[in-house]
Amino acid sequence: MAVKEKRVRRKPEEARALILDAAEKSMAEGGPAGIRLQDVARIAGVSHPTILHHFGSRDGLVRALNLRTLEDFKAALLANMKATTTNGDDGIALSFAMYRNGLAQRMLWHLQANTEPEGRLDVFDSIVTALHEMRKSFALPGHEPDLADTRNVVHLVTVAAMGDALIGARLRNAGEKEREAGAAFEKWLSDLITLFMRSKV
Repeated sequence: MAVKEKRVRRKPEEARALILDAAEKSMAEGGPAGIRLQDVARIAGVSHPTILHHFGSRDGLVRALNLRTLEDFKAALLANMKATTTNGDDGIALSFAMYRNGLAQRMLWHLQANTEPEGRLDVFDSIVTALHEMRKSFALPGHEPDLADTRNVVHLVTVAAMGDALIGARLRNAGEKEREAGAAFEKWLSDLITLFMRSKV
């Protein structure tokens, strides 16, 4: 007689985290189209109805994964910003590294999933706010930095870092010296932004 496996009782937040981890693994292997609820359930060690209970549908699961990705991105970037010095090279290098380590591909897959990521603007607004406060702390007395400039810098670095992670190496065609070429581009961008910011003081 077959032995029936004992069902593991988990807290709701633990079950959600397991399901999202499994969905992320499925997405990494096949993109949004690779997310099948039965596969996610098997990887997570939960039942199909459990996924529906927590997320409602496949689209609900993808939306939740989108939001977690963006929140993870915000937390990592804000932590990086707090760790930087007045030298902007550090912050840009850290941003490029995050996108290069899989974040760019994940965000691209999310955009292709035909679901609107909730909290999208709030995430980037938090980054703009944190960077602007940093700029204000470095500003000379009587020289208030322009918030629009701060927002444009965040936009520029985000687009550049994501694009560079996806196609930068092919554009440079640097071969064995790709790492050095990539670092040189990051330094060039940092110098460009620094020069722009100083012209605004």
